[in-house]
Amino acid sequence: MRTMRVAAHVHSEWSYDAEWQLDELVRAFRERRYDAVLMAEHDRGFDDARWEAYRAACAEASTKDLLLVPGMEYEDAASLVHVPVWGVDLPFLGAARPTEELLRDAKAHDAFTVFAHPARRNAFRSFRPEWTPHLDAVEIWNRHYDGIAPYPEGRRFAEEQGLRAFAALDFHTRRQFFPLAVIMEVAEPVSPAAVIDALRAGRFRAEAFGVSVLRFTGGLAGTALHSSERLRRRVRGPVRGIQRTFGRD
Repeated sequence: MRTMRVAAHVHSEWSYDAEWQLDELVRAFRERRYDAVLMAEHDRGFDDARWEAYRAACAEASTKDLLLVPGMEYEDAASLVHVPVWGVDLPFLGAARPTEELLRDAKAHDAFTVFAHPARRNAFRSFRPEWTPHLDAVEIWNRHYDGIAPYPEGRRFAEEQGLRAFAALDFHTRRQFFPLAVIMEVAEPVSPAAVIDALRAGRFRAEAFGVSVLRFTGGLAGTALHSSERLRRRVRGPVRGIQRTFGRD
């Protein structure tokens, strides 16, 4: 087994709302000491042919030092509930499908599924208990939407549903670079299939700053980080206004 530090839920120029090229992501994440990246492009604009082209592009951009694992972030028709999905030789499952239908289809292909950013637009309120048997994990910390601290109710939500805790960058721009990682025990030789097998087998843990993300869901560490996040949100608007004024983003 090889211990791998993996970045999860990453978007490239293949998604409608991101711009980074795959080779740029490989270099950037390797510089930050990741061994693999779980890609999760938006389903909008994809079909079977584009999905196969994307999988080939991920394989071509991967290097001996960093592996790109192709994946898809599926969303319902209202773009409220999002589910990143990773699987071995997984076909494109279709865009804007009802969540339960999508989950059942993903599990029929033995895929690994995650309930994404439950705090975004209060997606957790749309959660249905019948989805649980078809889900593997929930993002208790999504850097894009939760910021520099985990979703305050994320751990409780995951435990109530019996789902594993997951940490995701939801990377679109360099603002989402942050020391969140999924630490995985992957069988060698390393391949996308081996990474997905480790996910399905539960050989992973979510970490931030090198320790379990659960450390930041309560206690002094959690209080300090959530206080920092509240302060960051208060100053974020004025800072971005200044940046726009001076032509910087």
